[in-house]
Amino acid sequence: MIVVFEQVLVLFLFAAAGFVLTRSGVVNGEHGGLLSKLLVYVFLPCNVFKTFSARFTVEYLRVHGMEMLLSLAVLVAVAVAAHFVGRLLGRERYEGQVYEYSLVVPNAGYMGYALAESLLGSTALLNMMLFNLPVSVYTYTIGFCMLTKRKLTFRKLCNPVIIAMLLGTAAGLLSLPLPAVLTEALGTAAGCMAPAAMLLTGIVVAGYQFAALLTNWRVYVVTAIRLFVLPLAVGGALWYLVSPAVAQTAVLIYAMPCGLNSVVFPKSVGENCTYGASLALLSSVCACVSIPLVFALFGIG
Repeated sequence: MIVVFEQVLVLFLFAAAGFVLTRSGVVNGEHGGLLSKLLVYVFLPCNVFKTFSARFTVEYLRVHGMEMLLSLAVLVAVAVAAHFVGRLLGRERYEGQVYEYSLVVPNAGYMGYALAESLLGSTALLNMMLFNLPVSVYTYTIGFCMLTKRKLTFRKLCNPVIIAMLLGTAAGLLSLPLPAVLTEALGTAAGCMAPAAMLLTGIVVAGYQFAALLTNWRVYVVTAIRLFVLPLAVGGALWYLVSPAVAQTAVLIYAMPCGLNSVVFPKSVGENCTYGASLALLSSVCACVSIPLVFALFGIG
């Protein structure tokens, strides 16, 4: 539990740095936008491609292929429950949709991947990415349209992360050798993912006043469900119905705080970002305690 807490704390030191730099005027919202684009178009895709090309082999697919179908079933169950919670808590439709999205989509891409790799290594990271694939598709299709009030199109699937995952899968299954310089470049870019993501978290949160973000009691309810109820329910069910290993992989995803896209997506089209910012702030702070506790219950670390 102490080891997990230390890893979480390391990540949040970068978030604190982003917060301080923004509040002191050294960086601003435009810098956060640039950092977000670097994450989406460079750092995260490089990490995804590096991991899949190195470890997604025919043997790995034979052993873990069914977990993708299992993760889809988990996603459907979580999405149905989140829909009812969102409708129950939302005072108006859009507020409920933000709550629904935040319950379905955890901050796995920015925070969870970095934490999994630092704690358990590249194999655990690949397991997590594979299990999180349906959630990633949901994020950039249904989730994006939900938060931006846009129509769902096939184009939403053609994003850098999904493309990198497909290319990495092909390279891994075909055992394609990569030039040493490319491997080194991918590793360097992938290493930037965690610090950049947490810096962005601090920059985003610093753009709002704490008092305005933390007065809505509904945000506390959603945060409690996100950090405790969902990982315990999903992890507990998979532990007894499937296997402890699969349960641990799922917990690595569903124990993460609310994702930043509940701020990034609405901000890109001028929608209300307050609900998403409130959830990102509160859940990220509480995750310093909740993640070590939940991980300890499932023997992760």
